[in-house]
Amino acid sequence: MNSQSRIVVGVDGSPAAKAALAWAVGEAKRTSASVLALSVCQLDVTSSAGPFTQTHRHELAAAIEALGTAAEGVRIDQEVPHGLPGPVLVERSADAGLLVVGGHGYRKAGVLVMSSVTSYCLRHARCPVVVVPLEGARNDGPLMLRPETSVR
Repeated sequence: MNSQSRIVVGVDGSPAAKAALAWAVGEAKRTSASVLALSVCQLDVTSSAGPFTQTHRHELAAAIEALGTAAEGVRIDQEVPHGLPGPVLVERSADAGLLVVGGHGYRKAGVLVMSSVTSYCLRHARCPVVVVPLEGARNDGPLMLRPETSVR
């Protein structure tokens, strides 16, 4: 399986990120892709076995386990890299088919305001980015943006 058939998804324990994980796994099942689930740890960078890293590992595993049978047949790799979430997600998805993030944000005066991580990913990713809203079933569904393919 080449890296273009991999879907990278950011999981931070929030309901929006869990919705993004579920969407990514469903898309992987539909397209025979694999999933790389990342829970980026900003703290405890001196040790991969530190308490913050272990908390991220546990929460990521629990989110995947909560998918139950929906994840059957999908290869899901789990990693807890260290750094700032936006740059880490963009870097890890550089050769992926998709980057999926939860739709953290709010509406202000009728305008959707995205979180800083989501905004960073939308601006810098080199692959298509899918933003899954928390209540995707009651909205128009995920938003997918493709980066420009040519530099001007």
